[in-house]
Amino acid sequence: MAATKDFKVRIKSITSIKKITKAMKMVAASKLRQVQRGLDIVRPSFNALNSIYNEYANSASIENKKNRLIIAISSDRGLCGGINTNAVKATKNSIKTIKNEIPDAHISLFTIGDKGKDVLSREHGKLIIKAVSDVSKKSISFGAASLIAEELLKQQFDTYHLIYSKFKSVISQSLVEEQISSANSLENAFFEFNGYEFDSDKSELLYDFYEYFLGYKIFSALLENATSEQGARMNAMDSASRNAGEMIDKLTLIYNKARQASITRELIEIISCASAVSSK
Repeated sequence: MAATKDFKVRIKSITSIKKITKAMKMVAASKLRQVQRGLDIVRPSFNALNSIYNEYANSASIENKKNRLIIAISSDRGLCGGINTNAVKATKNSIKTIKNEIPDAHISLFTIGDKGKDVLSREHGKLIIKAVSDVSKKSISFGAASLIAEELLKQQFDTYHLIYSKFKSVISQSLVEEQISSANSLENAFFEFNGYEFDSDKSELLYDFYEYFLGYKIFSALLENATSEQGARMNAMDSASRNAGEMIDKLTLIYNKARQASITRELIEIISCASAVSSK
């Protein structure tokens, strides 16, 4: 009976876990729809901005690239598959790659999200100059992204390495690492960018455009990463619910076998006692 009681306790606890994972899946699905709606609005406008920036950046001749800032975007909560692990691995690999290519490079880290910060601080804590958290816990806005962009503009770096997860579908999120030249390294492009006509001062207008692009880029990356987070969490909770259901089925089968064996053993004991009494 002790064995069957243990099985009943385990089945009850796994059933409770299954209810929790199902509820978390529903919550993630609801949040996914909200964030994805915002992402679908932002993507077309960002693609237009990005095409202008690429033409702008291609007209600049960048020489000094020793000062690098890696911006690693992760989530503030766990239970969302391997997107945070992948972001941390990509960040570490990026640090190694830069050190191998430029031995005297000055590398710093700018983390967005608690999960990435907690892991990277163990090995590269000295490189972290700024850590931002609680961005994905609330609705992501362009204002919050602009504040992060302002912090980036204060830093004197030549190149920004932006690492985040890009949303493709609920079951597919791809890790993206992009390089963005800083305003200082693009300064010579203020006078070389002749593909467009300007009504006001060219350099001032282009610098304002760069500030707006950087804020919008961070905003887009935060939305992509948040959508990937909810999609990965929804997928992870669905897998956890299925695994819990399979485990419950297996334990129920073992419980029934143990219960039948216990009943059979008790019947044998009763019949044996009855036979012994009747023979006397």
